[in-house]
Amino acid sequence: DPARVSVASGGSNDASDLGGSCVGDISGSPDVVVNFDSAGGTLSFSVVSGGDTSLVINGPDGRNYCDDDSNGLNPVLTWGTAPSGQYDVWVGAVGDPASGTLLISESPL
Repeated sequence: DPARVSVASGGSNDASDLGGSCVGDISGSPDVVVNFDSAGGTLSFSVVSGGDTSLVINGPDGRNYCDDDSNGLNPVLTWGTAPSGQYDVWVGAVGDPASGTLLISESPL
């Protein structure tokens, strides 16, 4: 813990079209799909990259959750009591696309 997944940010879709705090360019399909079996605890996602990245996560409740720059130029999203289900994860590029690492943890990141 944390699980690490290599990712490339960016895509041809504008995340701001989703509304809220969503920003960056994202792909049409999720970069990572996480099926989470909750024990009532924390679930956190963050990106570590040399570029400016954002996160868009469609949660098990069907809502989009977004973050940009919670940790420098890197995003962090944390559920204190994460529900079980599917989390569709997009790593957005704010500016130029960049490679990086998606961190997934059952602890705050």
